[in-house]
Amino acid sequence: MKKIIVIFLMTVSCILSCKKWDDHIALDSASLGKTIYEQMSENSDLSSFVSYVDKMNLDTLLNSSRNLTVFAPDNEAFANLPDSVKSNDAAIRRFLLNLIALKSYYIRDQTDTSRILMMSGKRVLFANNQFGDADFASSDNVARNGVFHVLKEVVLPLPNIWEFINATKETYKQNAYVASLNYEGQDISQAEIDSIDLETGEPVYKSGTGIVQINTFKQKVCDVGNEDSLFTYIVLTDAAFGQAEATLKPFFKANSEDTAIFNADWYTSKDMVFSGLYDNINSQQTLVSKFGVHYNLNPSTIVSSYKVSNGIVYVVNTAETSLQEKIPVVYIQGENPIGFSSETESALEDIFYRKRYNPITKDTFNDIYVNRGSSGANFYVDYSTNNLLSTTYKVYWVALNDYVVSGQGDDAYGTTANLNQIVQVLNNDSLSTVLFNETGVVEPYTYTETYIGEFVNDAYNWLLSYPDSMPDGSSYLSNPATKIIRLQAPSSNSSPYNLTLDYLKFVPVFN
Repeated sequence: MKKIIVIFLMTVSCILSCKKWDDHIALDSASLGKTIYEQMSENSDLSSFVSYVDKMNLDTLLNSSRNLTVFAPDNEAFANLPDSVKSNDAAIRRFLLNLIALKSYYIRDQTDTSRILMMSGKRVLFANNQFGDADFASSDNVARNGVFHVLKEVVLPLPNIWEFINATKETYKQNAYVASLNYEGQDISQAEIDSIDLETGEPVYKSGTGIVQINTFKQKVCDVGNEDSLFTYIVLTDAAFGQAEATLKPFFKANSEDTAIFNADWYTSKDMVFSGLYDNINSQQTLVSKFGVHYNLNPSTIVSSYKVSNGIVYVVNTAETSLQEKIPVVYIQGENPIGFSSETESALEDIFYRKRYNPITKDTFNDIYVNRGSSGANFYVDYSTNNLLSTTYKVYWVALNDYVVSGQGDDAYGTTANLNQIVQVLNNDSLSTVLFNETGVVEPYTYTETYIGEFVNDAYNWLLSYPDSMPDGSSYLSNPATKIIRLQAPSSNSSPYNLTLDYLKFVPVFN
């Protein structure tokens, strides 16, 4: 008897379940027979949304065969849409496109980090049973050409950080500076050819064609208009920005006062954008810029914050960075020369690029060894840097003076005697102007740093915000602020005239 009852209950349950499944299939079949637009048009709660879809001629899109997701605010939510948006056709179209995606997105597929690319070009967070900050009135409404969700709140397009910077450049000096870093250059891939140079055979491009605008903050620091990444951007209040400028300005003395100010502003602004989203700041967070500068974001310093489409913006009243990190140590690596006093075949044969082991640090390192012997008087190796600011530096080197016997049958090279070598700093645009000239002794098998002397750089006469190169290929990596660092053998009484260098180190002095 018990077995009969169990079988009966199982049969009833199966019948009921099958009926529910049949109802589900019937419902889905009815839904799948209609487009998103047709279903929304039949929903009285979406009449306001549909009327604006019609007004902007987006009904064709929502009726198309394209695979879509639509996030439609209901009438109650739509009533809260600002009049400034409703009365502006461009704004209402942008608002609607910010609610339409060219792919199907379901609640069941949400992750904590889902950011959907909308037809507005913006990405909107689709997570935690929300779209942006809006809750759902209903969701996963399947249609023939995709799915639609009904929202309880409107979701307006947010500016990205670049749009925020430009919108607030009248409010914050920092943003006014960043927004001003625009330079025009000719992009030869877009320019018109005027003629062919008969001597070089190269094309000559028409003046004024292919002109493009470059913002060097976006180029050299970070493209904060990128919707596909998340950033945290710090804006200093005008008072804090002015204080940071005053602190950094002495390191950028120049012939022009404006150059000094603009370089101080660059050094302030370049470390104010950070990769990743840092929100819900309840305690101090340490952020690290692209240039390795740490910023201590303290909740007590935050004046205001703004959500943006690609992250978050904080306005703060203190620049929480270390001057020692902002003005870093400058290294010149021996294995990266830009030239030699002689580049004949015999001279180049005497230059060795080596990998060595430091028994003190237990690390390997790369260096250069110039084995000119008795013929190397006055021989030099040149390096260049754009990183020496207008301050005092203590100069050190690590230079390995050793004697090498090749295991491959080549001639031995090097020496067990002391080497004398000279370090000079020269102006790039006037190599006859020697700014630093010190001789140091390299004792055999020394792996530690040797102090060489103190160098004072009086000026930095170049805008750091200027592009490194332009679209036409012209380069500004060598400029009036560039310094030539020369490692030179003595002129006499110092044979062998060999040179060796792991690195030179310029350490800024802070009073």
